[in-house]
Amino acid sequence: MANAAQGAAMAPTSTRGRSRVFRPFRLALLAGLLALTAVAIEAPAATQAHSGNTGRSEAQRIVRIARSHIGARFRLGTEGPRTFDCSGLIYRVYKQAGLINKIGGHRRLAAGYYYWFKKHHATSRSNARVGDLVIWKEKGRIAHSGIYVGHGHVISALINPWGVKKTHINTLHARFFMFLHVHLN
Repeated sequence: MANAAQGAAMAPTSTRGRSRVFRPFRLALLAGLLALTAVAIEAPAATQAHSGNTGRSEAQRIVRIARSHIGARFRLGTEGPRTFDCSGLIYRVYKQAGLINKIGGHRRLAAGYYYWFKKHHATSRSNARVGDLVIWKEKGRIAHSGIYVGHGHVISALINPWGVKKTHINTLHARFFMFLHVHLN
């Protein structure tokens, strides 16, 4: 019984000794985590405050809205909210973002977007920026359009069963033709 009582008396002393050693470490760790949390919370607000209405914020808005439609079904001639064709997706995303004037002010077919941007000298086969439109051709004709989201990827409305999906620019059956530069501010 004396050994049991002695063992019981030793446990708290032993724990107290360890907690004294680890207390500064735990406090430093806690302070570091709090500082990291404060930086993480403040960083987006500071970035938004300094960027104002820059191209980055418009491009990020376009990508966020386009991503929100991933998984929607394809239906020719529609512009959402549950079904889209390729040009309808572009129209819907830019309209939701409040940037419809950046792509001509109203809905067009893929070829219509291409000719509008060509008329405004905003087409090229390189230098894509997030938010630009992408045009593909098949058998010499404009066949498809999508929204460039960076790193060689686009979001576009593909024929079912795929629907609205993020894909690499070169994975479609049609061949990449042109970037339409939206010139986001």
